[in-house]
Amino acid sequence: MSGTAKQASEGLNPAAAAFEFAVVWLTIAGAALAGWPGEIGHEDWVAFASLVPLIAAVHLVGAERQRHQGSHLSLAPIFAAVLILPPALAAIALALAFVPESLRSRPRWYIVVFNAANFVGPALLARAVFDVLADSSEGDWALAALAAIGAFLLVHYGVLAVMLRLARGVRIAETIRVDCVLIDAGLVSLGALAAALWDVNQALVVLTLLPLALAYRSFAIPSLIEATRIEPKTGLYNMRHFNAVLSQELERARRFGRPISVLMVDVDHLRAINTAHGHLAGDRALTNVAAAIGRATRQYDLAARFGGDEFCVLLPETDLQGALVVADRIRMFAEQAEEPRMTVSVGVAVEQGGDVTAADLIALADRAAYRAKFSGRNSVALPPDGDPVHEAERVLDAVRDSA
Repeated sequence: MSGTAKQASEGLNPAAAAFEFAVVWLTIAGAALAGWPGEIGHEDWVAFASLVPLIAAVHLVGAERQRHQGSHLSLAPIFAAVLILPPALAAIALALAFVPESLRSRPRWYIVVFNAANFVGPALLARAVFDVLADSSEGDWALAALAAIGAFLLVHYGVLAVMLRLARGVRIAETIRVDCVLIDAGLVSLGALAAALWDVNQALVVLTLLPLALAYRSFAIPSLIEATRIEPKTGLYNMRHFNAVLSQELERARRFGRPISVLMVDVDHLRAINTAHGHLAGDRALTNVAAAIGRATRQYDLAARFGGDEFCVLLPETDLQGALVVADRIRMFAEQAEEPRMTVSVGVAVEQGGDVTAADLIALADRAAYRAKFSGRNSVALPPDGDPVHEAERVLDAVRDSA
């Protein structure tokens, strides 16, 4: 295995790493096959200098749609570059578009490489299809552009769906949705229209900016859908969404024999905080805990408010040692939060490719959280051994003794 594939495997399972390796090298081979143009005219450089900042800016501000679905608003200027620029310049323009976004969000390097390859590769194929049909004796520009659009979307979505299936166990139906494909087809068609106007009169390209702005506004619709998954008081996900994602992650963990962890975070003495300082202080305590969870977890971890004073945290690809580290970070960050002063008890449950259900794993984490609370609070604990009924009886005895 080459160095690139070996490094990718550190963050991806072997199948996903191998697939990314193949995608990247096929993209490089496609760029080499396209070659550097023999002559680049003044107009090409003007178009390149105009499109690169436009693509980067639109890519940066374009809101992403629902998780695992769709691409970016920048598909319109990207496809315009595909049809206007020589293939080599178009590939460079597309690759440069990911620089500002990568500096802002700082995703893992292999995610950036894959995303760039999954734009550049389909773009090169689309241009090749366009050139073949447009240069034929009976070539029609509109037909060639339509075929190029189809080729781009087919490869782009196909590669994305396979990667998400291999890496995260996401069903293909969740990635390739008709509404998302139609939106992307509209954006790519807008880019093709801009390329056609560029050939007629470059100033006419300005007419495509208003539809692009309207498309940007339409991205608010998925945001409204996403809002239905959010618990408003803390900004974390609700349990309905959490359970759905946990079930998917458990299925993936079983298939690949990978570890998965769930934390139950319980705010200590929240009722006492409400009584002493008021319910607004109690709400601040909940938001402080949500912030502590955000600081302690990774981008692809998932946190939700379980209800009342409890939170659930999903840690994919995390074994017991890693889960304990995250749990203790949450406990520490919560203790360091500003007023009101409070602590949390954290329960840790870990599964390694087993057959437990989402409800079973949450219940184990909940038992562990109760163990942490009755061990003095402000602590991290694992589920107790033995029958949960016996454990409940032990907890009740401890409560009676403390009374």
